[in-house]
Amino acid sequence: MENESQLLSRLANWRRVYSDKSGRMVSSTYVFCRYAEAFIERMEETEEEKRQREEDELRYRELPQPAPDYDDAELLQDVWSRMPDWIEGTPAKKNIKIFVFGTARQLDNLVRKAGIPSSEYLKWRNQFIRMFFERVEREEELRKEFGRG
Repeated sequence: MENESQLLSRLANWRRVYSDKSGRMVSSTYVFCRYAEAFIERMEETEEEKRQREEDELRYRELPQPAPDYDDAELLQDVWSRMPDWIEGTPAKKNIKIFVFGTARQLDNLVRKAGIPSSEYLKWRNQFIRMFFERVEREEELRKEFGRG
């Protein structure tokens, strides 16, 4: 089985591909006013101030993310959708859904309702992630065997 960071990056890729892209609604007037304000402020910039501002903007910019792996995300989605709700007495399907697609608040509520102390959180999380990726590995092997992947 892959290491934890690889598994988490695969889950993050799945989230990027399949999550709802609902952004905050912003009026066009607000956007226009922000652009106008920035343009007016920059009209009086010297070359030195412009260079400094551009360096600062680049310094704090987030690193670009790798291109999404749609095939892997589709595999994870297929495995999750066919997964039973409960595995080994654990609601693994629901836990995976909330861990990957839920908000921090939903995850906190899930942990609290499950009665997991903070010292046991990683062990609990790794348990249902392991259950999920065991099924993913089985599906990958089947696809290789039957030439579907």
